[in-house]
Amino acid sequence: MLPKSDLLDSPVRVYVVKVAEPDIHDPSSDGRRFVTALAEQHGLFGVEIGLSVLRGLQKTLRQSQWTVRVAVHMGRSIVAVYSSEPTRLLGVAFDVGTTILCATLVDLETSEILRSESVINPQIRFGADPISRVAHGMTGVDAVEGMTLIIRQCLNDMLGKLVKGADFSRAHVVDLAFAANPVMHHLLLGIDPCELGGAPFAVAQSEAGYWSARDLGLEAAPGSLIYGIPLIGGHVGSDLASAAIALGQESPEEGTLVIDIGTTVEVLLSNAGQVVAAAPPSGTVLEGLQIEAGCHAGPGAIRELRIDKNTFEPRYRVVGCELWSDDPGFHTAVDMADVPGLCRSGLIDALAELRLSGIIGRDGTINSDVAAKTPRIREEYRSFTYLIHETQPRIAMTQHDIRALQLAKAGVQAAIRILMKQIDVSTLKRVYLSGSPGCLIDPMRAAVVGLFPDCDLENVISVENASLTGALMILLSKSKRYAVEGLTRKARAVETVLNPDFQMEHIHAMGLPNSTLAYPLLGQHVMITDNTLATPSRRNLRRERRTDGAAGSIN
Repeated sequence: MLPKSDLLDSPVRVYVVKVAEPDIHDPSSDGRRFVTALAEQHGLFGVEIGLSVLRGLQKTLRQSQWTVRVAVHMGRSIVAVYSSEPTRLLGVAFDVGTTILCATLVDLETSEILRSESVINPQIRFGADPISRVAHGMTGVDAVEGMTLIIRQCLNDMLGKLVKGADFSRAHVVDLAFAANPVMHHLLLGIDPCELGGAPFAVAQSEAGYWSARDLGLEAAPGSLIYGIPLIGGHVGSDLASAAIALGQESPEEGTLVIDIGTTVEVLLSNAGQVVAAAPPSGTVLEGLQIEAGCHAGPGAIRELRIDKNTFEPRYRVVGCELWSDDPGFHTAVDMADVPGLCRSGLIDALAELRLSGIIGRDGTINSDVAAKTPRIREEYRSFTYLIHETQPRIAMTQHDIRALQLAKAGVQAAIRILMKQIDVSTLKRVYLSGSPGCLIDPMRAAVVGLFPDCDLENVISVENASLTGALMILLSKSKRYAVEGLTRKARAVETVLNPDFQMEHIHAMGLPNSTLAYPLLGQHVMITDNTLATPSRRNLRRERRTDGAAGSIN
């Protein structure tokens, strides 16, 4: 939820200024008389006028008969000078994701959201995930410059569509902000991200920064600046920091976890004033990549799935339609040829529903006994497949897909358990799940698959794109900018895979929801078979002993 408009807290404020006309006996410049008037009439001293603003200053002063409205950024620099007629001042917040780019146009004086845009990141041609783009950048300087140019052009096109769709001009956009993961942050700024391709994953800059919007290829008001929200460190970016601000974590709560699920996953845990964060080794599976029926969260993608426990028949809803597939009118409203598959919330639902219906057990293996009861389960490639939609396009969950999802979610759960040990959190008090617009992740089903350790479902909250919401809040408020800067200074990025307990935690987290640990809080809300404490198998015990022995020899 965006904060109410507070002009005193706004990074950009507008002042009406009456400038003395030139006099043959006074040799002072228009610029000097202009800044003198600002100081005398509004107490703003030492304000800077950039060349882009200065170029149009004389013409604007004379056209407005020497009374102008001046947009001043953070009390220090002139963004634009307008004629004395009322002018609506606008801002744009960007969420620069690896796969999806989102942008929102907002009225800076009223906090009214005017228009939003989202597009596929054109950099996807260079690789589906951040590391692939780092690898592409290593092929030469031109590769980095090419990725920078293409992302800047795309964001500038989005800005143009936003203002045109809201019947404004680019000159009205006086402030901008962006959130991004570290690789996208560096590429937007034209910084080679190659150091993020290997340990110790050093970023060129993690602190907040102000850059000329026009220097980054964004055509806005002449002196407009874009605020780069600070990174946390390593592969943990400002997208997670922004999400934390949107969810009120500038004052960290006890045992509170934020999970931001995108092409990659980032997690932040706070407790007793301590904040730790990590980018779990989950790959891009939860985004639908490497999954037969996986797809991005676009129109037509399956966002919710339910499986009947008796008939094993599925029903589902897609992005852009509120009808379920078994509702009258669904097939009139939705052409199945336009349903590409399961997006991230649909994949989590599918895995959870397979578990809840008994089609798969705690270890994720499709039950051969159930296969004999329904034609939905077919034997393929020496394993089984569950068919959601049989005719073209085929939408199915293969045993391979199930294993891939188990590996991905186990990486997230294991990383969270490592973070909990880092700051002495025994039980999660609250969990926030941030997902894409239009496809909220179901808290109960996320718990069933074991995306996070056991937590009371009443305190698990799913929100749409908290990163973009946080970027909007930061765009509108100086205090939120100070808050996110304070949060990122306090937060500590942890490379969880280097922890000696990670392998053991990852093996146990392969189970649904865990191979050895019970989920009693989840059990209070939903009946799930085999939700008990379990002794690790001999194979796992041998692995644990080897891990413990190795850790002991190092110490």
